[in-house]
Amino acid sequence: MTESKYGKCIKTTELVRDIPHYTGKSLVAHNGELDADCSIGYHCISSPFSFDNPHSHKFPEILCFIGSNPEDVTDLGAEIEFTIGGEKHLINTSAVVSIPPKVKHCPIKFTKVEKPVMFLEISLTRIWKPGRKPRKKPAEQ
Repeated sequence: MTESKYGKCIKTTELVRDIPHYTGKSLVAHNGELDADCSIGYHCISSPFSFDNPHSHKFPEILCFIGSNPEDVTDLGAEIEFTIGGEKHLINTSAVVSIPPKVKHCPIKFTKVEKPVMFLEISLTRIWKPGRKPRKKPAEQ
């Protein structure tokens, strides 16, 4: 059998993880598995919770909040309070948030979830270590 030159570039089940605070399985590459200066996490969120710990990174991070309606990607079916640089923003349609290096972000509060939300985080670093676990229900205002 001939050895494949690029077969190693295709990742499948080795990226699948069970992460208790997300719905179903996640796809995660935070430890250099992509052999690129990038790490990803793809998760499904189907109930309210929050990431409370304000923090920053030395690298850019991109957070994607994507509705699960295949007929209308803008149909988020959720409300998310997102804090970046001390500013609180309400997200209620699919959105991509580009976070510059060293800019504090969080809390991220999924206050209302009517249908599953696809949450994709892309960090421009080979290795990414998550912070604290999110809370199941967001704090009352």
